[in-house]
Amino acid sequence: MINHPLQKYLTTLINIMSWKVALALGLMVSLSLTEGISLLMLVPLLQLVGLDVQHGTLGRIAEFVSSLFMAISVQPTLIVILSVYVFTVIIHSVLKRLENSVSLTLQHEFVAYLRQSLYRAIANTNWVFFVRQRLSDFTHILTIEMERVGAATYYAINLLATAIVSIVYVLLALKLSALTTGLVFLCGVGLMLLLKGKTKVAHETGEGLSEAMESLYAAVTEHLGGMKTAKSYGAEDRHAEIFGRLTEQVHHMYTHAVQNQAEVNYWFDIGSVLILSLILYISFQVLSIPTAGVLLLLFLFARIMPKFSNIQQSFQAFVNMLPSFNRVMEMQQRCEAAAEPKAEGIEKFGLKQGIRFEGVTFSYDDQGITPVIRNLDFVIKAGETTAIVSPSGAGKTTIADLLMGLIVPNQGRILVDEKELNHERIKAWRDQIGYVPQDTFLFHDTLRTNLIWAKPDVDEEEINQALRFAAAEELISGLSKGLNTILGDRGVLVSGGERQRIALARALLRKPSLLILDEATSSLDSENEKRIQNAIERLHGQMTILIISHRLSTIRGADIIHVIEEGRLIESGTWDELVSKDNGRFRELYKAQCVED
Repeated sequence: MINHPLQKYLTTLINIMSWKVALALGLMVSLSLTEGISLLMLVPLLQLVGLDVQHGTLGRIAEFVSSLFMAISVQPTLIVILSVYVFTVIIHSVLKRLENSVSLTLQHEFVAYLRQSLYRAIANTNWVFFVRQRLSDFTHILTIEMERVGAATYYAINLLATAIVSIVYVLLALKLSALTTGLVFLCGVGLMLLLKGKTKVAHETGEGLSEAMESLYAAVTEHLGGMKTAKSYGAEDRHAEIFGRLTEQVHHMYTHAVQNQAEVNYWFDIGSVLILSLILYISFQVLSIPTAGVLLLLFLFARIMPKFSNIQQSFQAFVNMLPSFNRVMEMQQRCEAAAEPKAEGIEKFGLKQGIRFEGVTFSYDDQGITPVIRNLDFVIKAGETTAIVSPSGAGKTTIADLLMGLIVPNQGRILVDEKELNHERIKAWRDQIGYVPQDTFLFHDTLRTNLIWAKPDVDEEEINQALRFAAAEELISGLSKGLNTILGDRGVLVSGGERQRIALARALLRKPSLLILDEATSSLDSENEKRIQNAIERLHGQMTILIISHRLSTIRGADIIHVIEEGRLIESGTWDELVSKDNGRFRELYKAQCVED
């Protein structure tokens, strides 16, 4: 059940962090060697305190240690033995400190690599895939699940380090008494097999915890994001109940995991006592091992059993965290499968003539059964202001997404200066676009940071010029710290009209060839709408502007107006031409909205 995920995890870890894994393993082996040396020093120490160590295997070990001292012409006195022991422990501590540092670095660098890799994969997905996902799922995997992957890595390293050191104890125990050690080993294997079911429970609990945390994270994100609406509907208690149920699910999973681990520890502790008692009985009554040998065996097994317990606990914890790694990898694979095509080379080109839609059809469903845009043909001339108007839901924003290359036509093509807009040109094309949507996104940061995010290398004069063109210059004087004023979460500390003018200034900082205003004034009052309109009129002729709106008052100054209905172009013309056209759709909208002449 967990073999394939385990293999995939280890393969990924080794491939990404190969030299750090090798270094960590080298340090672990060095630690086990120093542990072995410190154990060997116990034999002459037992001899020096008066115990008989001259018989059997223990005698051969004593002779081996003595020969080592003889080789360097040193008499193994008490002070020498203690000095070697202390020195070995100091070396062991230094290596342990270094091994901890390397292991922690490996753990966090591995998580950082996975996190950055996944973020890039998410950022590079095509727009249709992205909008179909729940954003809280991305956030949850990039944060909570990644932290669990880090914890899994910690337990994996701890398990490996403990296992390598335990090998030294087992080898020495085998040397002292192969029969006793073999018996202990069989008992230990039997104990592990008895607890195998608990490992399966740990894995299932880990999967359940990931699912519960995902639901909880989604609820937190959605409920807090919609708090204003929740308060206006008096829905706080309902949200609290939902949150409470999800919290209980997470609590239940955590409790189940802890209880499962506690039960494992319970049986392991009882088993350890029984095994140690069995060792003592067999050593004295059956094998008649000398007292010094029995003491050394007891010491070894007293050290081995906690390490085996640590191995079991680390493995259980690792298995519990492993589902998080699976989720990260699954999301990575899904995102990479939905990635935008990569350009082999970036082709630079500008907008000097215009943009042309040729028979463009687009549908959001995979089968193309319900097109949002149907056989669309129209031209946006360079240097002019073009407007696209229609009722809500007629495909206006889809046209903007097509223009920015966020989505690709199912049929037809889009030409910029008679060059087809394809994946080879899309990156260069997006660099020339300034985009102002209806729902402006602002960071919880300073006004300056929000502006220069669009173009980090701008100077003060360029910032002031963009603010001036966007009719936002006086906004600075009203802010307590000017450009260094924090705007709040999503710009909550400034008005809606100010947010839109900041967004317009940010787009203008890019010095775009094409400025797209996608329902940029639809949620503004008349005064703020007029300010944005005046700003756009001042830009007329300086760049190509596309205004997408269902409100006719915002497009009066456009050079050409295209009317879209049910994804089709039904009429085009100037304001005066369309208003005067009998039985025209634009004229109907004009009358319905009571636009003043």
